[in-house]
Amino acid sequence: MKKIGIMGGTFNPIHNAHLVLGECSYEQFDLDKVWFMPSKNPPHKLNKNIASQKHRSNMIIKAIEDNPHFEFSDFELSRQGTTYTADTLTYLKEEYKETSFFFILGEDSLFNIENW
Repeated sequence: MKKIGIMGGTFNPIHNAHLVLGECSYEQFDLDKVWFMPSKNPPHKLNKNIASQKHRSNMIIKAIEDNPHFEFSDFELSRQGTTYTADTLTYLKEEYKETSFFFILGEDSLFNIENW
């Protein structure tokens, strides 16, 4: 079974800690790939000043381009309305039945998860 890490977040901006967390997760859980998936309209950040989707996407693509096991995914950006991680993970599990997904999140997100 294929193993994919989902590195979600606003990536506003993407930084070295995101890349290190993705790499450590890749190695520790023997993942096949890590998908960097920026969120569109996270419910807990609706009133925050977030860079445009295009700008955040370009920053991510540039930051991960030299790592062969990192990939960019615009899945959440292409969805309508507010995006919820639970909905994304449910969809991916149904769509990719032969894949195990590992949701990767940083400490800042973990301590704020009750607001998701």
